[in-house]
Amino acid sequence: MIELLTSIGILGVLLALALPGFQDVIESSNTNRQAKNFWVSLNLARSEAIKRGIDVSICASDDATDCDAGTWSEGWIVFVDNNGDADGDTGSIDPGDIVIRVFETLGAGSTHTFTVDLFSYDNLGFSATGGVQTFLICPATNNARSIETGASGRGRRLDTGLVCS
Repeated sequence: MIELLTSIGILGVLLALALPGFQDVIESSNTNRQAKNFWVSLNLARSEAIKRGIDVSICASDDATDCDAGTWSEGWIVFVDNNGDADGDTGSIDPGDIVIRVFETLGAGSTHTFTVDLFSYDNLGFSATGGVQTFLICPATNNARSIETGASGRGRRLDTGLVCS
């Protein structure tokens, strides 16, 4: 009985020491998964723009049916804006527009920000938005991840030197 209690006590101490490090690993994995999810949405939008021969856009959405500027933490929509009037705010997706896919965020506790409300690819797969745009994922600790897109439309992942405010 004493040996069992001693073993349980030692196991408890080891778990208490390992748990904070394990939580950091879980959060880092979750942040990586969210960055990959956004990367997938960029690649989907780019390939659909080339395939369809028309601009394809990505905007933040809090209800999975229409854009809502600044709500990237709740998800985003990849869609074809047939009449070219989308600006990333409510009312951007009209009845004639085609929603390609809705992405929901994969975890709570992180904030997602993008330097634009609406990101678009032209029919050649280049950024129709222009300039360098950055999608930043900030979890509760220091495991921030970022996807940066340039004029070529290709994204690149950044894992170091990121500052969350």
